[in-house]
Amino acid sequence: MRRDISCILADWGTTNLRAWALGGDGVAIDHRGQGGGLLAVKDGRFAESFAAFCGDWLDARRPVPAILSGMVGSKLGWKEAPYLTAPVALADIGRQLCFVDDIPGASVWIVPGVRLDDPAQPEVMRGEEAQILGALAMLGRDGGVFLLPGTHAKWAIVEAGQLIAFRTYMTGEIYGLLRGAGTIGQLMEGDAQDPAAFRRGVERSRSPDAANLLHSLFSVRTLGLLGGLPRTGLASYLSGLLIGAELQDGAGWLEARGLPRSLTFIGSPEMIEVYKAAAELCRLEQTSIESSAILPGALFAIARAAGLVADSVGRT
Repeated sequence: MRRDISCILADWGTTNLRAWALGGDGVAIDHRGQGGGLLAVKDGRFAESFAAFCGDWLDARRPVPAILSGMVGSKLGWKEAPYLTAPVALADIGRQLCFVDDIPGASVWIVPGVRLDDPAQPEVMRGEEAQILGALAMLGRDGGVFLLPGTHAKWAIVEAGQLIAFRTYMTGEIYGLLRGAGTIGQLMEGDAQDPAAFRRGVERSRSPDAANLLHSLFSVRTLGLLGGLPRTGLASYLSGLLIGAELQDGAGWLEARGLPRSLTFIGSPEMIEVYKAAAELCRLEQTSIESSAILPGALFAIARAAGLVADSVGRT
């Protein structure tokens, strides 16, 4: 491995870990990814796990900063990084990193999460704030509405570089739970995608009679029991129903705030394609950015703002 690594950047979530070794110019020298998320770390041995993952990126004679984002900064992670309270100036996140530890070859820091205080329903995020910062830089904008699909999908509003509000939907988690157990899951067969069934689920979510998701979810069971859908299409129908319900409610949230129904998706190519198909049916304008294309640059900018690496003109 070349020894001109200036920093190590990582996105460390509950189920996945991906990292990049960057040179002084911010260009990736190497990258790695695996399923070794927080759940794979035994007995809280995060330092050992991270050192083993980085391997030959680390040189005890030439330590570099390592900047981590995501659930690694949660109560279940390496060290809990305090939340910043929204509204948050995203460009200032680097000035509030949480120091974790020095390990052979690296000094480890965690990007803080963001909280939104609301007596009725508080909100929190970890990792999405870095992705949104990267999206703004790539788009050359200081605002917009961003949707980050996943286990807990996030809708976020940014104005003048500040994350002012966001909203969470447990779409992916509910899908996984219903897909894997209970009376609905028992009826499902196979893992093949069924676009027609997915479309039917999205369209059902837009029906006035489906405004209450607890009611409309029962249609997954009855359509399977009574032959309205093949059992091989029930998982796709459920996915469409849940994503459609999320998009309907999220669009209403934007309209209540006087914002247009226009979104920028940030995520994996697979998740983006699924959400794009649903967004078109829900008549939502959308563009998309793959998270892997923006995270290294965003975390490198955070490292520069923190003074951990030199910027492009040599200042620290």
